[in-house]
Amino acid sequence: MVETGNLYRDNVSRLIGWGHWFVFFNILLAMAVSSRYLLAAGWPETPLGIGYMLVSWVGHFAFLTFFTYLLTLFPLTFLLPRLRAVQFLGAAIATGALTLLLVDTQVFSLFKFHLNPTVWRLLLDQAQAEEASGWGWLFVWVPLLFLFELWLAAWLWRWSQRRRRSLALPLALPLLVSFFLTHSVHIWADALVYTPITNQKANFPLSYPMTAKSFLIKQGWLDADQYRQLSQQAADQPQRRLNYPLRPLSVSAPAHAPNILLLVVDGLRADQLDAITMPNLYRFAERNLRFDDHLSAGNQPQSALFSLFYSLPAHYRHDAEVEGMAPALIDELQRQDYRFGLFASGGLAQPLYENAIFSSLRNQSFATAPGGAEGDRQVLAGFADWLTEQDELRPWFSFLYLDALKALDLPADTRGPFQPSLERLNPALAYHDEQREALFNRYRNAVFYTDQLLGQLLALAQRPGSRDTLIIVTSGHGMEFNDNGNNTWGFGSAYSPQQLQVPLVIGWPGQAQARFTHPTSQLDLVPTLMQQVLGVQSPMRSYSTGQSLFEIVPERWRLASDEEEYVIYQQDEITLFNRRGDFQLLSAADYRVKADASPELSLLLQVMNELNRFQAK
Repeated sequence: MVETGNLYRDNVSRLIGWGHWFVFFNILLAMAVSSRYLLAAGWPETPLGIGYMLVSWVGHFAFLTFFTYLLTLFPLTFLLPRLRAVQFLGAAIATGALTLLLVDTQVFSLFKFHLNPTVWRLLLDQAQAEEASGWGWLFVWVPLLFLFELWLAAWLWRWSQRRRRSLALPLALPLLVSFFLTHSVHIWADALVYTPITNQKANFPLSYPMTAKSFLIKQGWLDADQYRQLSQQAADQPQRRLNYPLRPLSVSAPAHAPNILLLVVDGLRADQLDAITMPNLYRFAERNLRFDDHLSAGNQPQSALFSLFYSLPAHYRHDAEVEGMAPALIDELQRQDYRFGLFASGGLAQPLYENAIFSSLRNQSFATAPGGAEGDRQVLAGFADWLTEQDELRPWFSFLYLDALKALDLPADTRGPFQPSLERLNPALAYHDEQREALFNRYRNAVFYTDQLLGQLLALAQRPGSRDTLIIVTSGHGMEFNDNGNNTWGFGSAYSPQQLQVPLVIGWPGQAQARFTHPTSQLDLVPTLMQQVLGVQSPMRSYSTGQSLFEIVPERWRLASDEEEYVIYQQDEITLFNRRGDFQLLSAADYRVKADASPELSLLLQVMNELNRFQAK
């Protein structure tokens, strides 16, 4: 029975007093464990940002610990006012909470996101599958921590009976002030878009700092236009610094460097490279090097082109643009005195070209140009004129980008051999499965027309001369036409094989004809060129996340991404995840979710290392 009267009130009062001290010392323990977040997240660049990180660290974990006490041990004190029972329950609750916090610090250190139900299930499944391999520390941590909490509970009971209430306010006041400063300063930083503070909101678990933009604007204390302007300025600032390459390159330049032509036909699927749809490129592939299991590193033009030139995951793209950092490939071509001829359907007046890929080129014009079929025709004409002006004294690098395929664009007087074909396209209307045959034939007709341009381009590039020309033909991404029956069309809408598998054909002087079936990636092109064409002797990992195209690793995994989502391709499985820690495991055969399946933890560790390896510390 529950005690009543003065004895009950006295017991509850003493247990509540003890509980406050128990909470205080567990706040200190929580801060000690959570200090790992400070190291894993990295320190802000400004003194105010550093100060806020320390204050929010104190305030947040003081609040979390006290709130846990209010929800658990405090009501139990009234229901079960027995010293031994409350001490035992308090030790058990504190041990569980601190263990969970420690696991989350480990997850954040490895993956840069916090525990969620999906990640927790992944950890449990992995522990069971490997018979608790790597989890042995829990068998030591949990018993020792529980015994320590029991000792602390008993010691604090004896210590708290000495009525040292004079210490309570001085110790509690800094924690309370830190908590209120955390939220009030964040309101100010959010209103002024002060990113050294606002970028910290995901550093700690269960962290939801307060914002009050709408209230401040409504009261007239914050100008809405000024806020939008500040937000745009903040969006143009890098969220992380790019450390690329990791160290200066060591190079032994060749005595007689070849010309290099990089031809990107955006929107070209790998399965279109056949003798009927693309006879010109097919003949060229039959005489040169063809890679049949080749994967793009992005499912849309910007991310795919960035990864193609930098051999880095696309989540670094914003940093490269803001910092004006050109690819190591372009820098090395300049050092070896290459001339540049750049021709892009749609023009080069885009941030990716101007501020990143070609930002280090001198006297380069970044003009606008038409896109689609007319833009592709102008690319051909511009390259032909430029090529006639080149001599044999210096090597050249030319980048040609054709984009008519991704818009299914054809010249007005071109019908194409594949019928029935959709005659008119309305971008504002969604596609339907009833249109699939006509729409796909429209795409194949655009491919057939583009192949005619490729035939002319390849003939120009292979003209006789004293200097060899290395010719690379590939695509940024493919196109999907509801191939898997999940109502997915076009590009940028999924990471399916239809949107990621692209052709790669290389005319490499001196190399015999060969057809490769091992897994390769667009991330592999730059390290192959740097090592085997430009004489770079530094390890590939110092400037690339890829490997040589000729390195055969049948079981390798390949990565594709944009700035928010990442996908890992294995032999039969596709792992899709995002920066929040949400995971999906899909079948590579039909791009459908596998029920009750979870990705490999060891694989995710490797991928996260690649995603963060070029981030400046």
